[in-house]
Amino acid sequence: MLHEIVTQALSRLPDAPAQNASRPIPFRYAYASEDGQYVAILGQDRATYVVDLKQDRFCREFAGAPCGFSGHVLEMELEDRAASPSAHVRHFDLDLDRDSLDWRHCTRLT
Repeated sequence: MLHEIVTQALSRLPDAPAQNASRPIPFRYAYASEDGQYVAILGQDRATYVVDLKQDRFCREFAGAPCGFSGHVLEMELEDRAASPSAHVRHFDLDLDRDSLDWRHCTRLT
């Protein structure tokens, strides 16, 4: 089921191949909320793309990488390229039910 949800989310992102499902947008890994409304995708460009399948919108976050969902809160890990491997990893949360994120309309494929 996760595969179908991620595929649906990927198809709504900008530059998604409308007619060519064999060339998906490259990504490293993805998480979906338990109800399947939100999908967080870590792209090859190191940006986290969050797609709201219910509201047909997405946002892009460059500050870190997704760690998983707790309800509709996306747990993120900050990326600190200057930190040593033994440095403490800092986390932050994105509450996806709030409108404080830079949501954009998804691409509609027909």
